[in-house]
Amino acid sequence: MLAQGICEDKFLEIKNIFNNLLETKQETGAAFSVIQNKKKIISIFGGSKNSKNEPWNQNTIVNTFSTSKGVYEACIAKLLNENLIDIEQPVFYYWPNFKKNNKSNILVKHILSHQSGIYRFKKKLENQDLIDWEKIIFILENQEPDHFPGAFTYYHAKTHGFLMGNLIKIITGLSVGEYLKKEITNKNSLKFYFGINEENKENVADLALNVFGPEKMSSNPDNYDAFNNPPHSINYYNSLEWRKSEIPSMGGHGNSDAIASIYDFLANDYKQDSQNIIKQNLLKKYLSETNSQKDLSLNFPIRWTNLGFILRGGWMFGKHKESFGHNGWGGSLGFADPINGLGISYVTKELNPTMGVDQRALLLIKKLYELID
Repeated sequence: MLAQGICEDKFLEIKNIFNNLLETKQETGAAFSVIQNKKKIISIFGGSKNSKNEPWNQNTIVNTFSTSKGVYEACIAKLLNENLIDIEQPVFYYWPNFKKNNKSNILVKHILSHQSGIYRFKKKLENQDLIDWEKIIFILENQEPDHFPGAFTYYHAKTHGFLMGNLIKIITGLSVGEYLKKEITNKNSLKFYFGINEENKENVADLALNVFGPEKMSSNPDNYDAFNNPPHSINYYNSLEWRKSEIPSMGGHGNSDAIASIYDFLANDYKQDSQNIIKQNLLKKYLSETNSQKDLSLNFPIRWTNLGFILRGGWMFGKHKESFGHNGWGGSLGFADPINGLGISYVTKELNPTMGVDQRALLLIKKLYELID
């Protein structure tokens, strides 16, 4: 069997499905985790981490693209719990330079819920520009919004992490990666990083598009949208320069255990007020859904919350309407199931170049809920 790792007997069918994905080459390197009250129910992995066929192991990390957003939103939840941030405040209350060019009425919650109007870069950028934090912040400070805050929803694919990350930096004096390590991951020995270190660089999986074919690019690259500026570059995302940099929206590197653990904390904060990250009453308050609108970046409806998580809108986040999480380009995802008190995550190196539901993860998640019930 190609699949390795921990799997309780009750869930062996899930391990078999995962193994079949590897055997049929629908998957070339991945991991799937289900954690309940800090206990690993499922923690399986398999495949290779690179073209040299070095095996994926339990500590292998991979770029999770926008699944990373859910991780730093857990940091925002921590700041809310400590009363260090108020999402009803204008962004400029914390970040005075943000006020320039008609942005004084943008509230923190407008960024979190992708309704700020700063959803894209209007200045042409290269991927190397994204590793220059000060340059990107200067651009965002001097950019005009595309619409009045709250009027429309446009997924902030690449700007979101810089906007929220700079607020974290101003409020705490720490970068997103530093704050995550200090407050969440180091305390719990979790492998998720915004900016990998020397210790981890040999165990990062290389991203691949072997199964799914060429990346789907915007048909009009001159009309900058949330995704195409700068354009995707798998080769650059596999570079050490990219991996060592903090690009929070799309550059977090981690394993499925870490992501599932963070969502397990949140699921049980919600279910039984465990206060791992945030008090139950606050979490329920900030998970309120924003005014439902079609997301005009993605061109389909998304149930955004005021904390930036996505509420369940289909099987991607399991069975229960209370579930919340975030997925990423390529197929990785993480979510909390507060009804069962579960954190669930799937990560992959084999990129499915869409933002839609990944069928590989879906097979595992649907079987999980069959077996739970």
